[in-house]
Amino acid sequence: MAETGSVKHQEVRAAIMAAIRSGEFQIGHRLPSERELAERFGVSYMTARRAVSEMVEADLLERRPRQGTYILSHSRKRLSTTTVNLICTAYGSSTLKTFLRLGARAAAARGWRNHMIRLQIGHERPAVRAVESGELALVLVSGPELQGALGAAMQRAQGRAILIGNRLDSLGVPSVLADDAQAIRLAVEHLKSAGHRAIALLSDRPDHAVDRVQIAAWRSCFLGEWNSRELEKRLIVANTPLFEHQPDYAYQAVRRYLAGKQADATALISLSDEMTLAALAACRDADRPVPQKMSLINSGDSSLMAFANPGVSCVDIRLEQHIQQAFEMLEAALAGNLPSADLLRLVEPRLVARQSVAPATA
Repeated sequence: MAETGSVKHQEVRAAIMAAIRSGEFQIGHRLPSERELAERFGVSYMTARRAVSEMVEADLLERRPRQGTYILSHSRKRLSTTTVNLICTAYGSSTLKTFLRLGARAAAARGWRNHMIRLQIGHERPAVRAVESGELALVLVSGPELQGALGAAMQRAQGRAILIGNRLDSLGVPSVLADDAQAIRLAVEHLKSAGHRAIALLSDRPDHAVDRVQIAAWRSCFLGEWNSRELEKRLIVANTPLFEHQPDYAYQAVRRYLAGKQADATALISLSDEMTLAALAACRDADRPVPQKMSLINSGDSSLMAFANPGVSCVDIRLEQHIQQAFEMLEAALAGNLPSADLLRLVEPRLVARQSVAPATA
């Protein structure tokens, strides 16, 4: 095996996997030593060790002190069965829970195995290894995670890693996302139809790509009605620090806005379920209860919104449609016929009206 480029350890890993699938390396038995593997494949000892280490991290092999490295009992089944890795951040939002549930269901319907990987900031290696292994992947992450090793691995995955809720299609990564601008337009139109004109927007991180799109769409809905200064005072930013609880910061941000002298909004659009629940509480505690004195609509929908009090009107981004489109793309990638012109799919959002929007009062 030629030792060229940065993919030599991946070639060794692929060869070991093939030997496990064929039965040459038997389940439950000791793997040849890393020096033996290096000699067999014509690579350095460190290259062979890296390939083995990655398979240990992927739970295919087990290192036993003073005994060697052994092939785990489930390895052949996992390597011979189509596996889709469901990769998302460790933060347990309702959207992520729905993503994992729907992804597992879609995999089971196809007879595929699913493997869930919760991405810890600064510890991307399990997710990167899963993508580099050649297994399939659905990835629901955003921002910095896509700019590092995981994003680079997805670009090399030849269509076998699909990005959900964001886009890297210009870099060759198949992407499925909602039309976020249309979601905001639907929310604004619904509120305007109820007589609201001063409509605030609650964002966590305006520097994130999806938030930027939604904020720009919100601004565009008021061209000719409000100047930039008036819109700026209605942009409420939670700005949750890393590892902190988003609803805490959203609650405080909404309370600060409502306590201000320029708080003229009669309606609020929130960009996540968690911030919406915080906004409900903040409005209640500021004597601006929903919907009597403040209307509220969420960009996104889940059972949390249906069972809130009052039920929250939402723009449903239709995550189930995201999953369906992504699995169609994975099937095409497996068959080797995912065209480059089909790397981006948009899911049209829809309005779900509940009790949190009421006619504006004079």
